[in-house]
Amino acid sequence: MSNNISNKKNIVSKLKLELRRNAADILAERFRDLIIQGEIEAGYVFPNENDFCKELCVSRSTLREAYKALETTGFIRRVKGHGTVVNDFYAISKSAPFEVSVKMSGFDDLIEFREMIESELAKLAAERATENNIEKIREALSKMKENSSDISKITYYDTKFHMEIAYASNNKLLIHTMKNVEAAFSEGVYNAFQVDTAANIEQAIIFHTNILNAIERRDAAKAQELMRLHIRSVKSRLRMTAEQNTGTIRR
Repeated sequence: MSNNISNKKNIVSKLKLELRRNAADILAERFRDLIIQGEIEAGYVFPNENDFCKELCVSRSTLREAYKALETTGFIRRVKGHGTVVNDFYAISKSAPFEVSVKMSGFDDLIEFREMIESELAKLAAERATENNIEKIREALSKMKENSSDISKITYYDTKFHMEIAYASNNKLLIHTMKNVEAAFSEGVYNAFQVDTAANIEQAIIFHTNILNAIERRDAAKAQELMRLHIRSVKSRLRMTAEQNTGTIRR
């Protein structure tokens, strides 16, 4: 009987600890999102801990664990006599994962990054792709055509098309970079298809078909140029989406 009571106490203790940790993780994630979105700006000083805990309805230990997670990833710093302060983009980018830097980057920065990286990937794919690589790129394009009436599905296969080109480059560092920004790229593709959907999907399929043809012909210069033009067309569509939805776009 005593063993059962002891086991129950251990289990409850572990569950409480896990719940407390999860609360801290959730809070840290919410803070990160607000900082990334710019709703909590660089230089912001968080309120007094006791007051803040009451407002958030969390324990002081939960808040401190959340702060610790944010400090470890570079989002905040603890300044003696001043409080807990939100870091700027450059301080965050030194410690946070690369995908965080991508999320915090402006529209033009992200598009320029895509144009630079993906045009080079297309060039390398034309030079290095195996038949297996090319078959996977073809398959992604085929799936795009099959699902052209479903924005979610065509977004998935559009992103897959670009990722397969990255794999075909056979450059581990560039592949790793693409993996880290895949979610941001996918979101951009989805948003781009929101404007004049049918025409933009048709345009994307035409670009992809021409890029694939250039890779199949081993025409590296053509593949590079077509990818560059393709990313610029995405930029134009995203600007139209932003203007229709908010009238502005973050730079």
